[in-house]
Amino acid sequence: MPSGKFLVRFAVVSTSAIALFLASQGPQTKDSLAYLYQPLDCGSLGAPCDVAGRHYSALIPKGDGPFPVVLFFHGSGGTGQLTIQNSALVRPILERGYSIVAPTALEIDYATGPGTGWVWNAENYDWIDFSFSSDVVNDAVKRFPIDPERIVVAGHSRGGSFAWYLACSEIDTRLRAFAPIGGTPVRGRPGPCQTSGFKFDVLHSHGYADTVIPFAGSGATIGWPGYLGAVETVEGMAVAINCDTVKVSHAKGYDQRSYDGFAEDKNISVIAHPGGHGIPEIWVGLMLDWFDGLTE
Repeated sequence: MPSGKFLVRFAVVSTSAIALFLASQGPQTKDSLAYLYQPLDCGSLGAPCDVAGRHYSALIPKGDGPFPVVLFFHGSGGTGQLTIQNSALVRPILERGYSIVAPTALEIDYATGPGTGWVWNAENYDWIDFSFSSDVVNDAVKRFPIDPERIVVAGHSRGGSFAWYLACSEIDTRLRAFAPIGGTPVRGRPGPCQTSGFKFDVLHSHGYADTVIPFAGSGATIGWPGYLGAVETVEGMAVAINCDTVKVSHAKGYDQRSYDGFAEDKNISVIAHPGGHGIPEIWVGLMLDWFDGLTE
């Protein structure tokens, strides 16, 4: 398998763990990247925006806009504020002239205790986060010079799983491009995309060595059905809309499986990198190149 460098080398399990990781990386966004983003009344470091009784964070490039936007959903235990402090993630986004909007999830229960996490069904909770996602987009479009026609939805780990479910919900027609990282649907609960087709484009990225949400998926354990595999998820969607072609290509640092032969124009790929559960260094560039190609 190809080799490469990675931004994050461990699974985020709590806000304290994220804070420790960020502290170990030296100067963060506030000190090192201020020249790249606009000062904001809310959204940026230390001042999240309020919407629907909840919060999101944002960084907007300097200039007039309107700017395309990465709507990014953090992993378990994360926050929007911690997301925009990850300079390795946000620097290349801002340098490409993209803004980033990062909502914060509410606390849910994990086996290890409470922590933030996205909710895609009401089986155990009395809310679903799909409508909050639209609330965030509505508010951000009003506040900031961002382009509502150029939104790419991304998410890591549980945030990646949530991005899949948000895509399948088709709750917001402005959200038509999705780029999950290291997160797939729950086994046996793939969402309607697997049976009824879909109206969005997707670039799914996953590490071959991921042990948190394995590339090949995981089986059931007591009280947990496991996760679908990366290729398994995308091929299930492709079969649902009679895809008849898959092309496998190899490049430095990653492999790519591209699916073709759809009746409608769709762009569906799986990027497989040699790392684990983290975000590969190559991801931002690959993802934005992919999205730029969709919107040219």
